[in-house]
Amino acid sequence: MKDLLLLIISVSIGAVGQVAFKYGAMQMVENPGNTLLEKIKWPIVLGLFLYGISTILWIIALKRVELSYAYPMVSLAYIFIFIASYFLFNEPISWLRIGGAVLILAGIVLVAKS
Repeated sequence: MKDLLLLIISVSIGAVGQVAFKYGAMQMVENPGNTLLEKIKWPIVLGLFLYGISTILWIIALKRVELSYAYPMVSLAYIFIFIASYFLFNEPISWLRIGGAVLILAGIVLVAKS
């Protein structure tokens, strides 16, 4: 159970990093800078930091569980991003996307039960 929790935390932190990247990318378009350093906004730096933490946790998890068990858990990021995109960025959700998310969740449950 601790291993599964570690995987979920790792994936969740990576998903938050993706949200930070999106937010930073939106700021880059709205407020373009003159130099590369001026274009890089704090959410992008935060996203990179979160990816680093996520990677460290992922490596620790991989020491404990089989890769064939761990890697499908990365699909949870799709679900987290799906939900965050709707609430934070007002992205549309179609029935096809909902169906895809349900299938992803079903696959994750099957792998977790194995």
